[in-house]
Formats: sequence, C-alpha cells, structure tokens
Amino acid sequence: MKITFRARNVIEAPTLGFIAAVGLITQTLTLGEDTSDHLLEEHVVVANRTEVPIGKAGSSIEILTSVDFEPLKQSFLLEALRLVPGFYLRNNGGPGQSFGITTRGLNTNRPVVLIDGIEVSNPASGEIINFGTLFLSQIERVEILKGSNSTIYGADALAGVISISSKVGKGEPGSSLDLMAGSQGTNQIGASTWGESGDWNYRVAVSSYDSEGFSVQPADFGEAWADDDLYRNLNGSINIGYDISDTSSLRFLGYYVDSKAEFDPGNPDFIFGEAFADNYTLTEQLFGKVGLNFEPGESWASTLSLGYNHTDSFSMSSFPFTSQGERYEADWLNTVHISDTYRLVAGLEYEDEEHLSDTGQRDETSLFLENLLNLNSALAITLGGRFDDNSAYGEETTYRGTFSYDLKDSENLALRTRGSFGTSFQAPTFFHLFSFFGNPLVKPESGWGLDLGLEGTVQNGPTSFALTYFDYKVKDKIIYDFARNSFINQETYESSGLETMAKVQIHRSLSLQFSHTYAHAEYEDGTEAERVPRNLYSAQLNWQYPEKKWGIHLSHHWVGSQYSLRRDKEKMPAYGTANFAVTYAFREGMDIWLRIDNLFDSEYQEVRDYNTPGLSVYSGWNFRF
Repeated sequence: MKITFRARNVIEAPTLGFIAAVGLITQTLTLGEDTSDHLLEEHVVVANRTEVPIGKAGSSIEILTSVDFEPLKQSFLLEALRLVPGFYLRNNGGPGQSFGITTRGLNTNRPVVLIDGIEVSNPASGEIINFGTLFLSQIERVEILKGSNSTIYGADALAGVISISSKVGKGEPGSSLDLMAGSQGTNQIGASTWGESGDWNYRVAVSSYDSEGFSVQPADFGEAWADDDLYRNLNGSINIGYDISDTSSLRFLGYYVDSKAEFDPGNPDFIFGEAFADNYTLTEQLFGKVGLNFEPGESWASTLSLGYNHTDSFSMSSFPFTSQGERYEADWLNTVHISDTYRLVAGLEYEDEEHLSDTGQRDETSLFLENLLNLNSALAITLGGRFDDNSAYGEETTYRGTFSYDLKDSENLALRTRGSFGTSFQAPTFFHLFSFFGNPLVKPESGWGLDLGLEGTVQNGPTSFALTYFDYKVKDKIIYDFARNSFINQETYESSGLETMAKVQIHRSLSLQFSHTYAHAEYEDGTEAERVPRNLYSAQLNWQYPEKKWGIHLSHHWVGSQYSLRRDKEKMPAYGTANFAVTYAFREGMDIWLRIDNLFDSEYQEVRDYNTPGLSVYSGWNFRF
C-alpha cells in the first residue's frame, strides 16, 4: 500500500486568513475581561468504544450536546449537523425528502449512524437514516468520529461514525411541552416526561410535525409539479433503566418513527411516459435495544446487548417501490484495565439482516481488539484490529492506529498534535447483490484513510482551534455496468483536504465559532467528483444575556460550487444561507422564541432541479414543569 500526501493547493487564501485571524483573536483576548473558568476535561466514548478524555483521543472528534442545540430552536438534527466541519448535507427538497451526505469529500460512502448503540440504517437498502426525521428535543448528545473506523465499527464506517445518545430520565421528575408554528403551514408539538423511583429511571417522549411544505421542484415543469409537497412525522421513544447493584444496570430503549413526505415526478426530460401527479414516500421505523452493564471483575467492565431494527419504506410514483428489511444484533463489549497505562477493549458481535420485500439474507460474525496505551503523561496511542465474516460477501480484516501527543500543557496554553490511520470497507447492499440487476460476486468497497491534526486551547478555555489534514482512498468502487446490466467493482476514488475550526469565548455571554473545509475529490480517470463542494464555511454567534432572560443565535452556512451529477458540464452555483433565533425566558421553565430561516431569502439548490424554502418564520413556546 502506498500512501501519498497530496496538498493540491489545500491551503487557500481563506484558510490562511482564518489562521491569521486565530492569532489576532488570541492576542486581543488577553487584553479583555478574564473569562476563564476551571474546566473539567470532557470525555468521549465513540473514539475507542470506552470512555477516554477527549484531549487524549487520537481520532478526529466532534461533540454536540443539548446545550449546543438549544439556541438553534430547530426541529430536527438535520439542521444542527449542517454546521459540522467536513459535513455537506443535501435534500431533494425540504426535511423528510430524499437525503444524502458527503463527509470530507466522500460522496457515496455513508457514515455509520448509531442511536444509543443501535445501527439505524435501512437494513434492506443500506440507506443512511434521514436526519430530518430525528427530533432535537429527544437528543442529549451527538459524538462524531471522523476517519476510517471499520476496525471498531465494522462495515460502512469508512466514512466515520455518528453516535447519537437520547435523553435519559435520571434526576428530579419532570415533564415538558413544546409548541411551534410557522411558515408553510407548519406546526409541531412535543411532550415528554421523566423521573426516577428507587432503582428505576424512565423517560417517555413523543413529537409530531406537520407541514404543508412547498413545491419540491420548479412549478414551471408542469401541473404535476405545481402543488406544495407536505411532510408529516410522528416520533416516539421510551428509555427505561434499572440499577441492579452499584456495578450493574439494565436498560431498555425503544423508538418509533412514522413519516410521510410528498415529492414531485422528477426532471421531465428524464421521465418515461406521463408524469404521475400523486408522489409520496411512507416510512415506518421501529428499533430498540436491551443492554446489561456489569463488572465480572474489579478491573473488567462488560456490556451485553441485543438490538432490533425494522424499516418499511414505500414510494408511490409512476414506478412504485417497496423497501422492507430487518436487522438483529447481539454484542458483547469488554474493557479491561490491565494497568494504569494500558487498557484492552474487545468485542464480539453477531448481526443478521434480511430483505423482507425482495430476495436477500445475510449474517455476520465479528471480533475486534483495541489496545489503549498511555506511554507517558504526553503520549497516548491505540492499536487495533478486526475480523468480519459475512455469509454474503466473505471475510474482511481491518486495522487502525491513532496517537495523541501533548506539545505544551500549561495554564495559559494547551497544544497537542494527533493523528489516525485505518483501513475500512463498505458492504454492498442487498440491491447490489441479489436484485434483478444484482451480482453476487460484487465485493465490498475497500480503502484507507488518515488524518493529522493540531489542536490548541488558550487561556484555559476561552479560545480553541483545530487544523486537520485528511486523505482517503477508496478502491473497488461499486458501479452499474450498462454493458453487463449488473453491478461490478471497478473504480478508485480519492479525497483529500483540510478542516479548520476556531471557537472564541469573547465574553461570558458571547461566543463565536468559525469553520472551513476544503476538499478535493476525484475518480481515477481524473474527473472531479459530484456533490463535493471544494469549500464549505460556517460561522455561529451565540449571545446569552447575563441574567439569561434573552438569548440570540445567528449562523451562516456557505457552500461552494459543485457538480450535481458526474460528468456534468456546468457546476451548480455556490450559495450561502443565514439563520437567526431569539429566545426570551419569562421565568425558569418557560420561554418563547422566534426563528427566521434563510434570513436573506437566498435562492439556491442543494441538488439540481430541487427547490429549497425561502425566508421562513417560526415561533414557539417551551414549558418545563
């Protein structure tokens, strides 16, 4: 395997300007009010499947919590993830429509998405869950692991992992009621209740969203395109925990999603026959998990879990399509503290998937080991390997390594470098293998990825910054071969670039965050990859009045020009959108808010021929009692 570092003009003028700005802001902060507090170091689980200080994780990590979500006043996780460095999210219309994601220039390699440890991709189609179906009000934390991570998460982790943790019911009993109404005939209501009694704790939540929507495609295409396309979503969850003893606990989780999204017939130049006017997709998802945490020994923590995912999707159009599948999972995860400087993480996993609406069944047994070593106070490394045996596409072996090294650690400045390298694969779907166009000889896409980063924190927290170089190579890309009328493995795909981020706590009540991602992706024949903007920018400003009566959020997201389809002759134009939200708290547990999306009424498309909403206004009430 040959690893080539390809700068390819990665550091453009905007990035150089950003780096200079970080230095300027850092200097000016020393002249202002002392905003530093004693900060406990945050821990992360997704990096190694066991808790580690984020300052010792060699992998590239992003963390979002309910504290980050609250100022946005958005309904769905979709909007919060748009601001993550390296992420480009796109919809064929608004929330609930067909969804896609590009991570660090990887346009078809979807990340693994877990909700409380349950893999929630569609078992039949392999499609990533639509983040426009997941309500922010039910989410406590999102940990994002970037890079090639099949070693600890198996197939499809080539593009990373998004681990979502729902809210739990520990603490004082309480309830909430959230109401919202706004543009496009939109209304939302959500309610939850939680608490604990003795050794039990619980949380139950339900949310409903209903919008008349807008015309997903240009109305001048014809009469069948001119109507508004509604989106409706009903979502419920239950989370119950029981503390068996001081060292063991049991948890049950269940989720239900029922949605309907109307869409338009598509570009009339590519429609065969008369346009079908009544187009919609019905999606029903049910997934859950039972997990047992216990300690077999003094230095040994273990988790046994059983998971289930059933997804049923039906699209009504001139070509009706059904995708129904289910997945069973069984995991045994272990963390052993061998010494103060060495931990071993080991897992045994079994998965069974079945395509219920078409031909297809497969099962997989996996074993992985991860070694965590703190060689001294400054240097931490991990080394791991994994073996997967799948009944449909055979055996796969992957490995990875990470490091973190503290360059400086003082009261005024913490500076470290980190890096990761891993091999990964993405499994073929049932459609690739067993459909009318399928080919049972199709093998997984394989590849490797690396990133190298520099991170710093100034003044014990008020200013932090990060720069990360990334490089990926994907081999055996699965494509459709028209000559053979089936899928084959053929091409090689490469992506490299740079992520930069800075966060400044200007004052106790005012923070500013900025990020930029440059990505260059191409196929082996030199053609530039589709749906990969060269540049992505985002900026956020959050202001909280000292007495916390008022709160203001302002964000701007800018997406560079890109090709919508491979071999397009013209790129889609660049665009930028801004969102604004203001909150007023009448008293503790009750506030009212106003949100304006697309503040400057920008006209843009995320996917060619698919509209996006113009300036939209929403308001709501939040009650906690």
